[in-house]
Amino acid sequence: MSRDALRPPARAPHAAVPPRLSDTVRIEPAADGGHWLVSVDGVPVSRASSTVAATLSAMDGAAAVDDLRRRFAPDQEPEAFAALVERFRRAGLLEGAPRRPAGRVTYRPPLTIQLATLRAPFLFDRLHRLLRPLLRRWLVWPLAAIVVLGGVALLWQAETAARALTSPLPLADLGLVAAVMIAATLAHEAAHGLTLSHAGARPRRAGVMLLYLGPAFFVDVTDAWRLPSRASRVAVALAGPAVHAVLGGAAALGALAVPDSDLRRALLVVACTCGTVVVVNLVPFVRFDGYLALMSALDEPRLRARTMGDAADALRRVLFGGPAGPRSFPRRWSVPFGVLSALVPTVIVGFAVERAVRALAGTGPVGAFLVLALQSFVVVAVGVRVARWLAACWRRGAGRFRFVLLAALLTAAALGAAASVPVDDVRTTGFVVADDRVLLVSTDDSPAPLAVADGSPVDLSTSGILSAHVATGTAWATAPRLRAVPLSAFSPLEVSGVDVDAVVIGAVDVAESSELPVAGRASLRLGSRSALEAAWTTHVVEPASVLLSFLSPPDTDTKETRR
Repeated sequence: MSRDALRPPARAPHAAVPPRLSDTVRIEPAADGGHWLVSVDGVPVSRASSTVAATLSAMDGAAAVDDLRRRFAPDQEPEAFAALVERFRRAGLLEGAPRRPAGRVTYRPPLTIQLATLRAPFLFDRLHRLLRPLLRRWLVWPLAAIVVLGGVALLWQAETAARALTSPLPLADLGLVAAVMIAATLAHEAAHGLTLSHAGARPRRAGVMLLYLGPAFFVDVTDAWRLPSRASRVAVALAGPAVHAVLGGAAALGALAVPDSDLRRALLVVACTCGTVVVVNLVPFVRFDGYLALMSALDEPRLRARTMGDAADALRRVLFGGPAGPRSFPRRWSVPFGVLSALVPTVIVGFAVERAVRALAGTGPVGAFLVLALQSFVVVAVGVRVARWLAACWRRGAGRFRFVLLAALLTAAALGAAASVPVDDVRTTGFVVADDRVLLVSTDDSPAPLAVADGSPVDLSTSGILSAHVATGTAWATAPRLRAVPLSAFSPLEVSGVDVDAVVIGAVDVAESSELPVAGRASLRLGSRSALEAAWTTHVVEPASVLLSFLSPPDTDTKETRR
């Protein structure tokens, strides 16, 4: 007989303690008559079956876990039922693990911080009274027509839209786009709350938040679980994306009609931005509106958390062995959905961090500080979740020796691969066209200007919201000298008459004849280096050196000599 067979079955923490339902929990029939609504401090947290509701109601602090299993789930294994009770405890439904109600400031892992007003019920009640005469079912059809016709109009103007997105925006256009998008985001969230109020429930909280490193508004529509109709709950979730879809369609149609080229460009940027917001919002693997709509359509609360738990348990069994835990979501696609629910936000955060690092590169000590602070926050938030998963693997794995050995091997393999896999050593800086020459420029605040190796390939691109490749050339080093350059050499913003100080660090021989913008971004290829070295240098060494140089500035005489 193996040693694993002799090991006693794993037991969930607190399994020996008779569970007692928290005084803050209420269990009441749902409006659809087929489920029960479980709420904490008056806030719905789950829709439960009759069996689950009866099990929770029987948790009076006197009945032992095994007695409850024999009464309500006699076919379940004792370990599986104990794990279910532990999930109730972690959800704040049982005494001993109080659930802190969401307040004015709330952190929701992994990367969401909310600042809320608690007067949302009053505000949305007033808004609903004001707009109720306009909320008619027939209004859906003309709004849908605007979305469809706007999509056709945007395709018709695709070439103009591409130029608008890949060229620096004038300050007036950027201000207009920013103002419209802020108003659209506010209307997006207001639509969630207004639809919920119109359906007979009430938003509880509203405010601003930092969501996956980006600022946004939010409205807490948890009360939608009280609605009897799945269609009503789906409508609440999709009301926000519908606002952006209608606005994007209207902007694309407006761009066809206006004669002014600057206004047309701004409207096309608004239309493209709204379309992107709609597409991203409908991704079901992140806690965006598409996920809430899917969860409501399936009538399955906490879908992401449950499927990610199933995926984490499956990965734990594959890597470290141990007994299988009970499925939180008993469907065949639970584990794949959970894997994607973990990977997609990770990719989004990684992409956001990478773009932030590139955008803030060369912007001086403030940008360097923001890069380091942002990355530190992400590492801590993700590290906490990974550490919790590893702790669960340690408790429930097949053996401690296997855990330590496999963890060491996986860590060594990951570091070895990162240290040995070569990647292109690409450094991003700016370029300007002056006196029929293409000059490479770096910000004047750089502690040590980028060293240009003679003969290095360089790719030149525009510096708009998106980058478009315009030419390829060969770089040559020049003696550093100070020069005023357009702001668009380092940002997607174009301000007439406003230049920034920069250091000329090289020149470029353009390989093909093409029309170059006055300024843009240059990607200098300096050979190759390991992926580990590239990540460490780009994300840590370079911003840290800029920050340290600012805190310990060089002698004035040295800087004047360089100029």
